[in-house]
Amino acid sequence: MRSHRPTSLRSALDQLRLIALAGTVLASATGVAKAAEAMVGGEFALKGQVTTTVGPNGATGQPASVLTFTDDEIKKLQAGHYSVALLFQTSSDWANAVTLGAQDELKTLGIEVAGLSNSNYSASDQAHAVQTMLAKKPSGIVVWPVNPDELRPALQKAADAGVKLALISNMPSGFQQGKDYVGLVGDDLFAMGQKTAQGLAKAIGEEGEIGFLYFDANAYVVNRRDAAFRTTIEKEFPKIKIAATQGFSDPARAFQIASAMILQNPKLKAIYVPWAEPAAGVLQALRSAHRTDIAIGTMDLSNTVAVSLVQGGAVKALTVDDPYSIGKSLVAEIGYSLVGKSAPAYIQVPAIPVTKESVLDAYAQSYHAAPPPEVTQALGK
Repeated sequence: MRSHRPTSLRSALDQLRLIALAGTVLASATGVAKAAEAMVGGEFALKGQVTTTVGPNGATGQPASVLTFTDDEIKKLQAGHYSVALLFQTSSDWANAVTLGAQDELKTLGIEVAGLSNSNYSASDQAHAVQTMLAKKPSGIVVWPVNPDELRPALQKAADAGVKLALISNMPSGFQQGKDYVGLVGDDLFAMGQKTAQGLAKAIGEEGEIGFLYFDANAYVVNRRDAAFRTTIEKEFPKIKIAATQGFSDPARAFQIASAMILQNPKLKAIYVPWAEPAAGVLQALRSAHRTDIAIGTMDLSNTVAVSLVQGGAVKALTVDDPYSIGKSLVAEIGYSLVGKSAPAYIQVPAIPVTKESVLDAYAQSYHAAPPPEVTQALGK
């Protein structure tokens, strides 16, 4: 194992600060578990058991291909002068692919874009964005909720006004399909966590200590993907020990948390992080610590993690879904409601493991976009 020794007083002080921060890193989940159905957020990530994918309210996932329109239905939508607003948590490669899919479906159905908003992980900003969009009287809103329960009053106001709501991955507690929202779109939650766990386990020889960074906020899809990763490790890989766990609600803190985790647990062979944005912070932490022997497993494609993967860097296990299809499906669900059809309760896109050899296909299939120059250059193409 490679270690990094401070060579100056300043670096020594930096190490001491990290040690202090490391005191907040949890070695394991403690306390008595509540009933699984009562767990939400980070508690579910730590204690919930996920062995199959079940959508919100127990819905069975349906593929995006079930959403179709007749020529007459498309003509009706095109003549309807409808508009849809797109409200996202953040701007990212994944969100951009969802937006592209949504925009393409809007063009097909002849529906205008009422507005596009990025709340930068602020629930209050997102609630304000809903209010702002309502003033434009949209026919529908596609929303990726930051905090569904905090957003509930704003979304309820929209639903009561007759606005069709299509939700990405999560919904406020108690919301009912057909009454409060038209449909919800996510991915194969269990497969995303399972494939990431299996890929990371293979990368470290199926034994050793790993760190577990989980999303400590109420986000149905991410919580269950986190729990699926942990469940798979616990059930399938008895020689792997989750030696350090730590939750986060702000992806910007991933660098600090990972730095502390690495310092406090020098035997770590790998770290799991829920998605690509915080994974970039973990990559930065590994570089700062000069630890080239720790692998990363994560989900969702970004240029940063793609470059690491193809260059033989820290990212060793990467699983993606199909954000382009998610975007198309969300708009299609609103279209269904506008023509008087009921959409499935949960549209589920597949989980796709990505390797150096398949990364270009991942950009084409999941993002419907050409890979950026830094990725093709890393591949030598």
